[in-house]
Amino acid sequence: MNIEKSYMSVSGFFDLWVRLMEMETRNMEAQDSGINDSKILIISPPTDAGIKILTQANSNGESHLLCFSDALGEKAKQYSIKKKINRLEIWIEPFFSVPFEDRYFDAIFANCFFDFLPQGDFDDIVKEIKRSLKSKGLFFSVYMDMPLDALGRTWENLFSRFPSISKGVRPVDITPSLSKYGIKLKKDLTIKRLGFPMKYLMAER
Repeated sequence: MNIEKSYMSVSGFFDLWVRLMEMETRNMEAQDSGINDSKILIISPPTDAGIKILTQANSNGESHLLCFSDALGEKAKQYSIKKKINRLEIWIEPFFSVPFEDRYFDAIFANCFFDFLPQGDFDDIVKEIKRSLKSKGLFFSVYMDMPLDALGRTWENLFSRFPSISKGVRPVDITPSLSKYGIKLKKDLTIKRLGFPMKYLMAER
């Protein structure tokens, strides 16, 4: 399953998932980034409840959402209307390119993104993200962390055995790619909700 199909598959319930399981991380991103009058890019499923949180936090700036197909863009448009998300520009681009000049963004947020993708894609994606970030620009990412306890491994096994539930999500580690391209970690936290391990990363270009 590719990222477009995965995102379409989860879109019907993803708002609820985030509000139940991951809302803390989206609020942390809004606070840790200090955005208000910034240029930001969001990469996430089109029905991520965090889109509104980040856009509202950046009320005086530019907020952009990256989608990878017309269907995802339409889903994002419908969701933004339903949730009254204002001042959000939706971009439809082939996977994976960022349609902006070098060093354009103050902050980029990639949530529930890397854990849908093959590990082999990480280097090219991180390289493109770095190209798009200003010097000292911030990069945030939330994804399924490597489980270290029995409950976390239960989630991993459930998702592995029943891909119809997970839509391809699995534990990943993106820190080697960040290190390879000189993106410096500022926060590296594991946050658990009902035993589900979430990695919260904040890094700087």
